[in-house]
Amino acid sequence: MRLRRPRARVFLAGSALLAAALVQGGVPAHAAPNLVPNPKLETLSGKLPKCWQVWKKGRNTGSVKLVRGRASKRAVQITQKMRVSGARALVQTAGCAIKKVKPGQRLNLSFYMKSNTPKTSVMFFRQKSNGTWVSWADYGVGGATGKWRKATVKTAPVPAGTKAVRFGLAISGKGVITTDDYVLTATAGASGKCTDATGCVEGKWRYVDFGDPVPNANDQDAGDAGGLAKKKGVRAMHTVVLNNGKVLLIAGSGNNAQNFAAGSFESMLYDPATGKYRKIKTPVDMFCAGHVQLSDGRVLIMGGTKKYSANDTGYQGWLGEDKAYVFDPKDNKYHRTNDMSDGHWYPSATILGNGDVYSVGGYAADYQNNYQYVSRVAELFKYNKKSKTGGAWLPANKVAQSNINWSTYPALILMQNGKLFYSGSSVFGHPVIGNSNDNYTHNEGNFLSAGIFDYKKKNSFKEVPGLSQKWARDQSASVLLPPAQRQKVMTMGGMDFSQDGPGVAHAHTDIVDLNAANPKYKRGPDLNAAKVYVSAVLLPDGKVFETGGSYANRTQYVREAAMFDPKKPNAWTAMAADKVGRTYHNSAVLLPDGRVLASGSNPISNFYETRISIYSPPYLFKGARPKIQSVSKKYWSYGGGYTFKTNRKIKTAWLMRPGAVTHSSDPNQRAVAPEKLTVKGNTVKFKLTNNPNIAPPGWYMLFATDAQGVPSVAKWVHVGG
Repeated sequence: MRLRRPRARVFLAGSALLAAALVQGGVPAHAAPNLVPNPKLETLSGKLPKCWQVWKKGRNTGSVKLVRGRASKRAVQITQKMRVSGARALVQTAGCAIKKVKPGQRLNLSFYMKSNTPKTSVMFFRQKSNGTWVSWADYGVGGATGKWRKATVKTAPVPAGTKAVRFGLAISGKGVITTDDYVLTATAGASGKCTDATGCVEGKWRYVDFGDPVPNANDQDAGDAGGLAKKKGVRAMHTVVLNNGKVLLIAGSGNNAQNFAAGSFESMLYDPATGKYRKIKTPVDMFCAGHVQLSDGRVLIMGGTKKYSANDTGYQGWLGEDKAYVFDPKDNKYHRTNDMSDGHWYPSATILGNGDVYSVGGYAADYQNNYQYVSRVAELFKYNKKSKTGGAWLPANKVAQSNINWSTYPALILMQNGKLFYSGSSVFGHPVIGNSNDNYTHNEGNFLSAGIFDYKKKNSFKEVPGLSQKWARDQSASVLLPPAQRQKVMTMGGMDFSQDGPGVAHAHTDIVDLNAANPKYKRGPDLNAAKVYVSAVLLPDGKVFETGGSYANRTQYVREAAMFDPKKPNAWTAMAADKVGRTYHNSAVLLPDGRVLASGSNPISNFYETRISIYSPPYLFKGARPKIQSVSKKYWSYGGGYTFKTNRKIKTAWLMRPGAVTHSSDPNQRAVAPEKLTVKGNTVKFKLTNNPNIAPPGWYMLFATDAQGVPSVAKWVHVGG
């Protein structure tokens, strides 16, 4: 029996409809004076509202007219009938520009709009000290909507030498936009010791370019032969931070059937500290494998691609590899372990409190009724630090089998009680129980949303209710919010990839407290933009950084990034956006120096992005960093107290587990706070949790953070056995 999805769920909230809006939680009413003259467009000057004019650039034709306002007499409607290039907009006149701005301030703009095209944006212009006007910034506010919707934009800091600012709403495609009711306020710039006015507020990106082709203005392949050309960089399907600070980027065949047929598989080892990189000999197609760092720092890589989807033999679908390897940072080589009991293509990988690894889901090694199907075999890797391969996979009859169709890359997060929490995030489809005929649709049987799972028992899954848009959490991101001891999980964004889904992403976030007697998801603040393929990274100041993603299936990049503070859980704060569009197969990880590395992108054109983007968060522009000068011991036992010395007094410290991410999924990412922190001058004592389920054994980055949230460069310490 096919489980039909209720049509009532196919709706988009206002924030989801504003696909690329850089929202800053809205502008509070009466928080500051509105700086926009004639903001409701009611006072006329000729045929247009006073203080407003039509602006046009490029080859396009269209018209403008007054229509009924949202809550008053007038609004302005702009129609673009034909477009070859450029845009047209309703823009403030120079005489009505906003002159009460100061360098370093950020401008908060809100307005109402209707449109039948997502190709809309807010353009800002600034007047230089010599009186000339120049383009300043362009913020997308895409998302077609037939009803009035509120859009909100927060600008970068006003550059030095700015006399005045003006803005306008533009349409850059064929369609119609209607606009009304503008509010613009100014907020203070960065405070404290700021080394860069922009960086202090929104951070900055830099880019590593390997000289490969890059997409053209429409994000197409730009002569890249559909992604088939040989490249100097690597198609980073998987990103793993090693305990020496280097980053392992794995492509395997790189979503390329020709590479697969030729046995051409790639990995790259990149050193962010030096910028150097080297190709690593890769034995099998690790494209869409699972991976996790073992306790000793080696990386366990399971599954991957055994066969590409094909129709030529009567069989259809992908097959999963049953081979597994460990990558050893000591010799930079892959070493084969024993095989798993079944193949797994898109499997989960969760490290347990005793160092073992649990893995489920992904497509099996063989066809069922001539079609691919999700493996029902649960796999357990028994860790053994004395083993040359780090341990071995147990036979299936030695592992409790739940018979759950776990779909692909289910996000299974280790809880402090040793059970696993399925957050509701997966890649394509959803876990189900009850029917094995699941080729492509993933809709058979009884739908499983978020829930708590005891992997030691055969039939133990307790649903956790409350996850909004639960049908549309394909390639959403889920993170255990800092600190790990609080056991709060946030799930953000996603999309429904099924045939009856709306075909676009949403912006919803939800948070669950797993320490509650009866855990239940509750709505969190919407993302600033609707997105799928979102990457989320925990930072050493206790915040969460999200970046990358797109509005639809491998298309319509959302170049937006934002920060979430669990201590102020009502909004996302807009950050500088990665200029490189990152959709399917993108990832982001925290580096030991406190920066964030983003890589990969595989849009619908099958172009593959090799550029690496490295983000420096605002805390890296707020003065000198504290320094950890020495650590009493490198190996820490559970429940112990360990001392380290800094060059000046710090406020707190974190243990950050290094990232191992693919397809928006890293269920092992966590930030562990001290059970007790004692700071006496430059001497710090960190009391480690006695619960290995809070901090599973392995190498962690130890950060010391000052009162302004500025972190040190990390020192590596080993937790547990």
